[in-house]
Amino acid sequence: MAPPPSSRFTRFFPSPTIPLLLSVVLLALIYFTNDLKLQPPLTTCSEGATPSSSDPAAKPAVDLRVLLGVLTRAEMYERRALLRLAYSLQPPPSRAVVDVRFVVCRLDTEEDAVLVALEAIAHGDVVVLNCTENMDGGKTYEYFSAVPRLFAGDPYDYVGKADDDTYYRLAALADALRGKPRRDVYHGFLTPCHQNREWEYMSGMGYVVSWDVAAWISAAEEPRRDQHGPEDLVFGRWLRRGGRGKHKYTEEPRMYDYLDREMQERVECYRHELVADTVAVHKLKDRLKWARTLRFFNATRRLKRSKMYQIDLL
Repeated sequence: MAPPPSSRFTRFFPSPTIPLLLSVVLLALIYFTNDLKLQPPLTTCSEGATPSSSDPAAKPAVDLRVLLGVLTRAEMYERRALLRLAYSLQPPPSRAVVDVRFVVCRLDTEEDAVLVALEAIAHGDVVVLNCTENMDGGKTYEYFSAVPRLFAGDPYDYVGKADDDTYYRLAALADALRGKPRRDVYHGFLTPCHQNREWEYMSGMGYVVSWDVAAWISAAEEPRRDQHGPEDLVFGRWLRRGGRGKHKYTEEPRMYDYLDREMQERVECYRHELVADTVAVHKLKDRLKWARTLRFFNATRRLKRSKMYQIDLL
């Protein structure tokens, strides 16, 4: 007679914790950047981007590939879930692929190791860097220096970084980059506004560089030696001192900090109310700001009438 299932399980795994430990160890081997082989990411691409391989004519003519790394912390589970949902519901860019990855440093707690592992298994869009979690202590360098190694066999046209309180409109980003040079590009929102452009840098809400600039960051000594300080200012300093990113493109007023009429702040060159022609909105610090932003950009347009719910969008 065959032994009961519990007996067979015990025969292979005397302790029930062993399978869990094996899973976590395996995930660490896969997702740490030294030997990274990533699963398919959260990707927003052209309509019909998954046609039958038997019909080459049906494949979209993709002419632009962008990697957008959202720098976040392991414990920000709700924010990542919201961003995945928001980006998955955006209209796809035309003839472009924008891959969104969530970038964290080492997973130092038991709960983060297990819960981030589940995200990685389910979504395949997590990158774990070999660093201690920080904002202005070198994480941006670790990200940009890792990308050329991770994707050496299939480089992107552009590599971007975004805060996790920034909402990019991916089609608008792709359209803004299309037609730009594919070398020596530095794209975002120049700050401080309307100052000496020679000393301005792109706001940390989000910025994009061409692949060659990311490759230079990975190989050069200047960025490696200069990693501490406000990350966006330091990044701009690297490029200025290294003579890189000479093609600067600012998206004022299409990239900006969130503002609504209930807030006390006044309109500035970097802050105003939502507008239709937007590339990115920053400082979405709470659920209400996210909800108002997503509704403004009609993220709920696909909601259908159903007997299963009654949702009044007000």
